[in-house]
Amino acid sequence: MRESPSRKDLGSYYTPPEVVRTLVSWATEQDPDGPVLDPSCGDGRFLAGLKDAVGVDIDPAAAAEASRRTQAETVTADFFAWAAGTDRRFTAVVGNPPFIRYQRFSGRRRRRALEFCAAQGVRLSGLSSSWAPFVVGASRLLVPGGRLAFVIPAEIGHAVYARDVVRYLLRSFARVEVVAVREKLFPDLSEDCWLLRASGFGGRSEAIHFVRLDSLGVGDDSWVFEPVSVDDLDRWDYRLRAFLVPSAIRSAYREIAVHAAARRLGNVARVGIGYVTGANDFFHLRPSAAAALGIPREMLRVCVRSNRDLAVDDVRGDVVKTWIAADRPVLLLDLAGVTKLPRSVEAYLASPEGLSASRTYKCRNRKPWFAVPDVRTPHAFLSIMSGRGPRLVGNSAGVTCTNSVHAVQFVNGANVMRYVRSWRNELTTLSCELEGHALGGGVLKIEPAEARRVLLAPDLDLSEEQKEILRRGTAELRRWRHCRAA
Repeated sequence: MRESPSRKDLGSYYTPPEVVRTLVSWATEQDPDGPVLDPSCGDGRFLAGLKDAVGVDIDPAAAAEASRRTQAETVTADFFAWAAGTDRRFTAVVGNPPFIRYQRFSGRRRRRALEFCAAQGVRLSGLSSSWAPFVVGASRLLVPGGRLAFVIPAEIGHAVYARDVVRYLLRSFARVEVVAVREKLFPDLSEDCWLLRASGFGGRSEAIHFVRLDSLGVGDDSWVFEPVSVDDLDRWDYRLRAFLVPSAIRSAYREIAVHAAARRLGNVARVGIGYVTGANDFFHLRPSAAAALGIPREMLRVCVRSNRDLAVDDVRGDVVKTWIAADRPVLLLDLAGVTKLPRSVEAYLASPEGLSASRTYKCRNRKPWFAVPDVRTPHAFLSIMSGRGPRLVGNSAGVTCTNSVHAVQFVNGANVMRYVRSWRNELTTLSCELEGHALGGGVLKIEPAEARRVLLAPDLDLSEEQKEILRRGTAELRRWRHCRAA
């Protein structure tokens, strides 16, 4: 008997009863006796008590449990394989689709899901997590006027690929509602989840109806939705995360953003990732190890390896000296462009550690395998993940960095430390919260494309009233990502 896949492998986390009741009651209120589909039914909790329902799940154990606890017709199958062959149509689709990141949502299952959506005229990004094709694919099995009610990850509010899903929903339903819930719906899951409700399949909508809730009150769905027009979505680059703060704060922020003294980081600097070695433990040496191996000093570069190295405003010479004195593994073996290798280096490359490194994916796909590419000296560094927000740190010592931090290269002779000193002002701090995204556990992550949108205004004098408004916005967004520093 084949072992049932784990919940983590399948991206399945069973839904709390109050969430189930909220979604099912809304989805079925229009037609209580109509056929209902759950495309990833798990143990069947969304289908319990329904007279005419179908549940599909790829996990045989889950489908068997759903069959035991409900009257629903249960199908053990990959949903997209089943959907491609069925002519069944439903008045409502409900459920909690799997949240599998694109890195693990791969192979035949991924290809089948994206191909099914493409056959329906919807092309999703190759970076889409698994919930996205479930939204599209399941909705295509609705009758005209049908309803969809799903638990979805909060990344619908920021992920680039989620824009395709939002656009699809707007052109496919008469009304689209997103219910952002601050309290975790799944206490054991680091990711925040929201609710998606879409009605009037076959219609078209000119706005997302958005509501912010601290918690999901049982039996209370008298929510006041804020219509977010397509123009507003465009203005905020389809990032619903911005609508977690009140409109007065958003308006104040946008008013400052168009001031002549305000700039986006991407207007004054290039932001990218540092180098990738393919074998960090081999290529990064402690000073004591480098000396023992006889590696020439000119073939070693001091580097910033992680966010913890950015607890200062500037990586100066004295900071580097403390790293060296602590014998930290911050010396990169930099052999790019070296035409004749010293015997000591050849011996290190031929060591068991070197042979193991040479077989890693990155190393075996470059020539020579030991020449780490893209080793640069940026003007500044930007932390990628943090609690209180990313730090911009100067690079007076002229060191390099790994891809664990962002490398920032200012253009046109910009005064780097001027931007570093102003980074923690109220405007840029809120901008980091608006442009970055919550990663779980109170952490804010900022990708290069997000960092380029961060607002800078070192010469702008803000009034105390403006500063207070911006501080309130920052506190609110930190509260939503469960940051203890809020």
